[in-house]
Amino acid sequence: MTYEELVEVARTDDAVVGLVLTGSRGRGYAVTEEADWDVRLVVRDAVAGDCRERYATRHGSRVEVVVLSLSEFEDAGAIGSPSEWDRYSYVDAEVAVDDPDGTVARLVREKGTLPPDAARALAAERLDDYVNCLYRAAKNERSSLVQEGRLDAAESIAALLDFLFAVEGRVRPFNRFLRYELERRPLEDPAFAADLLFERLAAIRAGDPEEQRRTFRDVEALARRQGLGDVIDGWEPDVAWLRGE
Repeated sequence: MTYEELVEVARTDDAVVGLVLTGSRGRGYAVTEEADWDVRLVVRDAVAGDCRERYATRHGSRVEVVVLSLSEFEDAGAIGSPSEWDRYSYVDAEVAVDDPDGTVARLVREKGTLPPDAARALAAERLDDYVNCLYRAAKNERSSLVQEGRLDAAESIAALLDFLFAVEGRVRPFNRFLRYELERRPLEDPAFAADLLFERLAAIRAGDPEEQRRTFRDVEALARRQGLGDVIDGWEPDVAWLRGE
């Protein structure tokens, strides 16, 4: 069944609540002829099993359909859940089929941002993780453990990106969509403008100690402006050393 055929069937099947197209095709970004259609088909709880038998397809299928009951879809990507990693799938996703109340579109919008309390907690947690990685990278550099330090520096990147997006209440994009996300809506701090950020990430991944220190100084300034200075202060007496002072 093609994607277009699936949409038409979903519109006429009373068991279906909604259909969401995610991935590159759902965003209309970096779509190639080889790109598949990543579909989340939302169905009524009582008939979820039957719908999985009828509609679900295997991973790698041209039209890859994951069938979720409405209850499962409500929890998909929830903060603290095993599927939290998948939350970005719903940012800018296309809702091709929905019920008259717009239930699926509403849930997709909610998944596309972070609630304020959750965003602040995540920003603090990932800021601490970032400093931890930076600290270990700097210690390894001091001990002439160059390759080990580069691994720690590379590990810091995921925590850094999580922090930068969380402080703005945003879901960190998958790496494939990082440039798309930054071009669509740049980060507010000019120190992390798109082109500069990519240059910084490349230098950090290569283990450049000077860039790591420069980035930490900008991260510290941002964290203090956001009221997260206590996380930085928790790394005393090493904060000045991490700055490169």
